[in-house]
Amino acid sequence: MGKKKKKKNRGSRTHGRGIKGGRGAGERGGRGKAGLQKHKWKSIVKEDKDYFGPKGFSRPQGLVEEKEVINIYQVEQLIDDLIEDGYASKKGSRYEIDLGKAGYDKLLSRGKARFQMDIKVPSTSERAQRKIEEAGGQVIIKEN
Repeated sequence: MGKKKKKKNRGSRTHGRGIKGGRGAGERGGRGKAGLQKHKWKSIVKEDKDYFGPKGFSRPQGLVEEKEVINIYQVEQLIDDLIEDGYASKKGSRYEIDLGKAGYDKLLSRGKARFQMDIKVPSTSERAQRKIEEAGGQVIIKEN
């Protein structure tokens, strides 16, 4: 086992690194991400092609609002709970449902309308409205 490099280079002024090699981060081409557009360009081209350029945009959290949506089949599954909570009532064979008061913003069309339902909701898809009307009900668009 040979001598350690430090001990071996005592008295040599540069310790085998040349005149400027031992100072700062010069020999490694700079610290961190320095030189990525210049002398370290090859690493960017090979490993991280999407390093430069736009990355997208996130809207401020205060502006992002998620709509509460419900499908026709979910309305039919929840109809007993909606009646119990006072958001719906049954008159004969028809159901009157206020989805706006129940906290929903939009009615979507997934599922089949098997009951006659009069639904009050802030907004709806055209298909959902058509399905409810084909079953003998109606959709009333109203703001909360």
